[in-house]
Amino acid sequence: MKCPQCGAWNQAYLPRCNRCGRPLTDDTPKKASWEESMHKKKPFLEVMEFDERDTEITPEVPDEEPMYDPDRVVRSDLTDELEQLAHRRQRGRSRLDQMKSHADSVRRSMQEVEIIRPQSETEDSAQYAGDDAAIRRRQQLRQDEYVSGGAHSTPRSAQERDLGYFSDNPAEQPIAYDDDDPHAPYYYDGYEEEHEPRVSEDAVMPRRVPSGKKHRDNEVFASSTPAKRAGKVLLILLIILLSFGAVIVAGIYFARRFVITQDEQTRKDNEARVTVHASTTQDGHPTHILTIYGKENATVYLRETQTSYVISDGKVTISIPDYMWYDTESSTFATAVETDTMDVTITPYIRHSQEGEQYALEQVHYTIDVPASPVYLLNPSTPYAEVGVSIYEVRLNVQLGSTVIIDGTNVSTLIRDTGNVSKNVPVLPVGDNTISISVKSKYCRETKMEIKLHRPEQEIPLELVPTVIVEWNYEYISPETYNNATAEERKKMNIPSISGTTLPGATITVDFPHRDLVQNFETGEFSFVPKFTELGNNQIVIRASYEGRADSSITHTVYYMPNADIYTRRAWDLAGQYTDLINYINMRKGTIYMGTGTIQRIISTAPQMAVMNIGDENFEKLVMLENSSKTTWVEGTRYRIYGDVYGMYDTMPRLTVRYTYLTD
Repeated sequence: MKCPQCGAWNQAYLPRCNRCGRPLTDDTPKKASWEESMHKKKPFLEVMEFDERDTEITPEVPDEEPMYDPDRVVRSDLTDELEQLAHRRQRGRSRLDQMKSHADSVRRSMQEVEIIRPQSETEDSAQYAGDDAAIRRRQQLRQDEYVSGGAHSTPRSAQERDLGYFSDNPAEQPIAYDDDDPHAPYYYDGYEEEHEPRVSEDAVMPRRVPSGKKHRDNEVFASSTPAKRAGKVLLILLIILLSFGAVIVAGIYFARRFVITQDEQTRKDNEARVTVHASTTQDGHPTHILTIYGKENATVYLRETQTSYVISDGKVTISIPDYMWYDTESSTFATAVETDTMDVTITPYIRHSQEGEQYALEQVHYTIDVPASPVYLLNPSTPYAEVGVSIYEVRLNVQLGSTVIIDGTNVSTLIRDTGNVSKNVPVLPVGDNTISISVKSKYCRETKMEIKLHRPEQEIPLELVPTVIVEWNYEYISPETYNNATAEERKKMNIPSISGTTLPGATITVDFPHRDLVQNFETGEFSFVPKFTELGNNQIVIRASYEGRADSSITHTVYYMPNADIYTRRAWDLAGQYTDLINYINMRKGTIYMGTGTIQRIISTAPQMAVMNIGDENFEKLVMLENSSKTTWVEGTRYRIYGDVYGMYDTMPRLTVRYTYLTD
């Protein structure tokens, strides 16, 4: 306890000060123990009253700390903080380098210092005990003995012996001792044995003798001129400044790379992944489906279609029909093409927030098939035909709703329910007459084609009337039936006739079975009744002759087919007679058969040929069919057909179908 009067410290149990005798009292107020404080503490009571009529009690909810939102982070502040962190790290590394350098210098100083170690006293040294001067002379003698190496040492002067190694003579050059030598003098630490008197520190501690590389550098530096020293100082300062500048540049570079890396990592984490695969929609149109994976609620924008989508459940699925790229009537983004394929490129963009930056994703490339608008030639059946009339009916079969242009005239409104459409075109006797045809069906590219109607130049004009028959659907009328019929019966027979005009005086001959050829030599008009016995196309050749001129001829084709009521009554069951038909195919040519089956595959489209299975699940019966009816077959559909035998195709009988009916 400290005495309040004299300030002396005394034991706590003493009643009075040991120095001045004043009573020792503790005036510091005592603190109550924790038991007393707890005992004296009054309980805290807080009473809350509630109104019974108040049914809505909203407890106070502490304010929640705002969640971390990476989109609200200010990039500039983050960059500044990173640069400050880099500077602090650099200063820390510099401080550590300085501390290491200082530690290295201390270690080198301890290794380079020369120490004089005191040797043990001889027995005759007792006379010098307690005398400082004697101690110094004794140390000097030991030094001389170590330096001289024994009794052959050179004697020193009295002044040197008086001054000794511990003198302050500036001309004196101390000797460096080897630390590894056990006989070398060493530092006297100021402590003696108990029988030796204490000596002063100045009389005992020797001076440190510098040596080694540091000492040599200091000597070289001291021996150099002021100009050299100034140059060295400037060089050192320049090196320090360059090092400091390099450190700053490196810090800025690494800080920038760190920020860019973090930004790229964030972008990579939020970057979408796009996949594409081909598919078919419910309406049968080819479609490509894009699946884009990305951050939830991100907005995806397709530049080519100018549409936006929102990612839900980590992805968004986009169906893009193929026809929207080439069908100009169904899509405003379509481009008219005339090739079978088309390369498509889609550029998607993604935005992760309303205010965020929009990123361009990897472009999507794929190739689509561009189907041509279907068109079938009915009249003529080939792109090249020889005609002998000045007006020719061109007939086509197209899809319903198509846009059809024949010889520059739009005939789309004339398409029938069966898909047939026709137009009468003029044909001049100048050789080839080119007729252009354009068909554009929905979800298809435009099909363009040309047909050539050849009408040779004629020295003798020869033409058929524009209303000449091209198709005959009635049963052949034999001469006996015609001759035995009355006049009224003959009018009802609808006997076909072919009429035309030629040069007055020219003679008309017909190379086809016919009767009742009538010719007016004054006007050049003529007519005759053909005899159709062959089902299908019948080529009727008409020739005009005149003396002194080359003959003129025309070939007129008439499709003869009795109506369905007459034709189907002659049909045999194809499934029941299948084996007999194959065995006697040559004898059955021209025979009419009826069969019901499913079209397995389409072989060709112009003319349409297909393979039908008329058998059942236990036994397959295949027939090759050529479609000459007005119905276009669809693969996988079941039909009832009526046709006449043409021959064999591989191992299957081949029929030419005249009538087709759809079945369940």
